[in-house]
Amino acid sequence: MRVARRIAVVLSFGAVLVGASAAALAAQPYEGFWASTKKDCRDDDSPNRMSIEGGNRLYWYETRCRASEITADGRLGWKMKLACEGEGEKSRSNPRVSVAADGRLVMDNGPVGRAKRQTYVRCEIAKKR
Repeated sequence: MRVARRIAVVLSFGAVLVGASAAALAAQPYEGFWASTKKDCRDDDSPNRMSIEGGNRLYWYETRCRASEITADGRLGWKMKLACEGEGEKSRSNPRVSVAADGRLVMDNGPVGRAKRQTYVRCEIAKKR
């Protein structure tokens, strides 16, 4: 009986660890392909498209950034510290990224764009076969 109880405890602990690991590896709500409009989603060369991959890599037409710090800021908001490169220049940026109730991605003080706030729609990218 003692052996069975120990096995049960070990299995329970293992299940907790697996669940925690899966949660840590799950994609963030802000990850994916985004564009200013649905039309830009269909244009592979549009400068108005961006992608967020791996939770901390952001890519635009001629700019790429890596987040060194991401902290939650509300239920669907995050503050990031970005190190960016683009067009031979290096820069830093501290944007706030959020997913609005309508599913749009909102970036305040982003490294790309003339406006202080960019709004993107999610792009549905067809899977290659």
